This record gives sequence, C-alpha cells and structure tokens, in this order.
Amino acid sequence: MATFHPKTIRGKIYTLEHLEPFNFTLKTDAGPRVVDVRFTCHCFTEDITPAHTPDLRYTHGHETRAFDLDRHELSKLLPQLISELGRRSVYMSKMSNFFILRQDPATAFTGPYLVFFNVTRSKAKGVHVLMNVESAYMKPDMTDRASPVKFTTLIEKTAAGLSVSRGPEVTIKRK
Repeated sequence: MATFHPKTIRGKIYTLEHLEPFNFTLKTDAGPRVVDVRFTCHCFTEDITPAHTPDLRYTHGHETRAFDLDRHELSKLLPQLISELGRRSVYMSKMSNFFILRQDPATAFTGPYLVFFNVTRSKAKGVHVLMNVESAYMKPDMTDRASPVKFTTLIEKTAAGLSVSRGPEVTIKRK
C-alpha cells in the first residue's frame, strides 16, 4: 500500500511514489550504518489559507493541508539529496531538529531549499537510525548562520544512543 495517495488537480495526476520509505547505508568511521528514511506530507503540502481552492485540499491521516505544486516538484529531489549526504554538514535548527540547505536545487526555483528532519535510534533489526523528513520548502529569507554537524557524526551518535551537542554558529554553506 502506498504511503501517500496521488492527487488529481484540474485533470492532471500528481503521483507521490518517490516519497515511499527507503533505506540506505551510510559509511561512517564506526562502520556502515543503515538509515531508514520516512517522509511526511509537509514535503509536498502547505497550510490551508482562504486563497486555496477546494481541489487543492489533501488529507493524510488526521491532517488536511493544501497540495503545493512547487513543493511537490521539489520533493522529487529528496531521496537522492538525502542518500547522498555522506560526510556533508547538516545544521541544527533553533528547535530540536536538523536541516539541510541547498541553494537553487532546480533551475525553475530560486533557493534556498530547506529540508527539515529528525533522527532517532531505531529499534528495528538491521536498521540503526530512523530519519523522519518533516518538511521541505523554499525559504528565501532563511538565516545565514546555524550550528553545523557532519551527517556521519549525527548518524553515528544517534545509532549509539548519544545526543549531538550544539556547537558554535557559523555561516551556512549554501551548496
């Protein structure tokens, strides 16, 4: 069964199979770590406003939001973006999660594109870390500074049941 049902808007079908859960193996200093990646509907929807027409309503579970065509298009980049993080830096948000920032992820958009996620130690056999991608969207007014952490370090510490401490804020590398 698909995680997200397709959406039809003005006769066009928008599929979401690219956001099916997947695993990837990350090479770390502590050895290979298997990461199980899951997505929420916030990767392709936004808050409903009075400007949204009824055909844009998208319900997933107990939540109803507005299907966003730009977020949907950009969400197609997420599986590859995440699986290729390797030793790159991710950043600690002001809240308790992390984010990836990419400038101009696709030619039709002007960046930056932010991907917010959480990681937790997995209890599933053969999986070390669960990565829940909470939201992804363009944010032109994004801050220029945040606390970085190497993605491999984040996964190693999470797999070991350790927390990652907040380091000093630095200028975000916009790749």
